[in-house]
Amino acid sequence: MIDSYLDGITQELLVNPVISSFKILRQEAGEDDGYVRIKCTIFNSDILEFAEYLHIRKKRVCNETYSFHWQTAEGQLVKRWDNVQHHREIDSFPHHIHLPGRKIIGSTPMTLKKVLAEIEKTISQIFN
Repeated sequence: MIDSYLDGITQELLVNPVISSFKILRQEAGEDDGYVRIKCTIFNSDILEFAEYLHIRKKRVCNETYSFHWQTAEGQLVKRWDNVQHHREIDSFPHHIHLPGRKIIGSTPMTLKKVLAEIEKTISQIFN
């Protein structure tokens, strides 16, 4: 089940028009848990690096903890979505977004597909 989830991530990155290339930095798949860390180049040369710790719950793969870090090609933070259990003051705890200037705001739980959709939407607004 974890293997299928990881294969799905790879397939999404291969076909998604936002991603121009990617490298799997680490990938582990056990029977009930797993981990993946991937670095992607976005079509405008920005970088998306993400990691997910995976766990099987109720016969579903859940991303137990995640971090999706989007930065410019020059290394400036654009946005980082994560669910690390800090920032208890955020209403959506533990899900939150880090923005430039050390600003933290609430977020819904994120997945790779949601992050890629957000990146595509944001970048298309810049170019239009």
